[in-house]
Amino acid sequence: FINILSKHPSIMSSSTAPLGEALDGILARLAQLEAKAGIKGPPPPAPTTTTTTTSSSSTPSSSSSSSGFVTAYDAYLSSVLPPFSSACSALSPSLSVLSSSLSSAWSAQRTFLEAASRATKPTDNAKLQPFFQPYMEAKKAIPNDRDEFENHRKAVGEMFGMLQWIMISPKPVDYLADMSGAVDFWTNKIRVAHKKTGPLHVSFCDALKDVQKGLVAYVKEHHMPGVSYKMNGGVDLADAASASPSSAPAPVAAAKASAPAPAPRAGGGGGSLLAELSKKSTGDSAATGLKKVTKEQQTWRKEFSGGSGSSVVSASKSAPKKAAPAKSLGPPVFEFKDQGMKWVVECQTSSSNPNGVLTVNVTDPRHQVYIYKCDGATIDIKGKCKGVVVDTATKCNILCDTVISALEVVNGKRLKLQVRGVCPSVAIDKTDGCLTYLSAEAAPATTFVTSKSSEMNVSWPDKDGEYQEKAIPEQFQHKLDVEKGTISSEISDLYSH
Repeated sequence: FINILSKHPSIMSSSTAPLGEALDGILARLAQLEAKAGIKGPPPPAPTTTTTTTSSSSTPSSSSSSSGFVTAYDAYLSSVLPPFSSACSALSPSLSVLSSSLSSAWSAQRTFLEAASRATKPTDNAKLQPFFQPYMEAKKAIPNDRDEFENHRKAVGEMFGMLQWIMISPKPVDYLADMSGAVDFWTNKIRVAHKKTGPLHVSFCDALKDVQKGLVAYVKEHHMPGVSYKMNGGVDLADAASASPSSAPAPVAAAKASAPAPAPRAGGGGGSLLAELSKKSTGDSAATGLKKVTKEQQTWRKEFSGGSGSSVVSASKSAPKKAAPAKSLGPPVFEFKDQGMKWVVECQTSSSNPNGVLTVNVTDPRHQVYIYKCDGATIDIKGKCKGVVVDTATKCNILCDTVISALEVVNGKRLKLQVRGVCPSVAIDKTDGCLTYLSAEAAPATTFVTSKSSEMNVSWPDKDGEYQEKAIPEQFQHKLDVEKGTISSEISDLYSH
């Protein structure tokens, strides 16, 4: 219609002039929106004889884009690793092991990304475990010396935790932000200690910070919802890791070559708008073939009489919901660290140990036990120890003998604790669901300190050997004494029985 008006201006009369001005305004606004969105107008129609050539020429570009995030990762490595290596060498020759270990681990992640570019997303995170082995070996190469560079080594050691972002989906960027805080804790100590006296130490922190920021920016750009595995035609992750980039399966390559090229996206403008409108009159629109829904078939109307409409609704309601994906904990860790004389138990589950029980044999009462991010595990601590800390554990059973200082629980859910010996104090913080079993010897000597927790219970044997169970109060009554300027607190009547 617009083309007719433009070619035959004599048709424009006083009655059609406002219509022409309105259409011109619409075209102008559409052009502005296309310019802001970066949409180009429709390309000129290509001859039919060149359709096959265009389709075949588009195949290499699509195949080369599949490893685009690997190329971006190479650019990231080349921009951050050399400056960090130079900062380590300038600070001390003994720190060259930090740069080599970090470079080895970050290069090992490139191997995973290259395999991911050719593989489909694995259904189980257990298939990612082989890719963590180079990270652990590189981390073990960092010495545990206690000297002026102790905080430097700790900062680099925390960096290895960032490599576990490949197991997080969705939003691995949030996980990287949390891990960056752990690294910044040690680098901030270095900055405070050498702010005025050691510029090389500050340069070391700056170079390490660039490695952090670069990884966050890379993941945010290329892997925002998770690792960008190959959507179609991918192979198994293990096969992709063992195969070289040039040895792609022939059927997949043939399927790509035979696939037709996607039709060019139509640009905006009045021509495309009127073309879509004209499809409705010719019967070629997306709504062609759909049946008209009468009032008797619309479930929200009072005229609804059941029939075929009700069966559709019931079918949609009865469809089962997809199960939520299991949370990834990371590789299980069980080791003793001389520094701090501490047993470290991390990411343990019911299936990570024989018979589902992990036994910690404490041989020195000065040893501590630190349990972190375990799920469904049973951990048996045998022997007298200095203290036990349970952090971010879910559905775990913790058994211990005598604890000299305290048994601390934080950020836990549905935990069971058992003290077979003596424990002077049990601290429970930010925990939902905690049942503590005390021995006859520990019951009269144990005190509980709780905060921001719920569903806490304690069980102990009476004189007859039968176990009694009581709830630890969560509700209190507070009264303000205006004259004395004090507040008195009493346990709620709910716990009076």
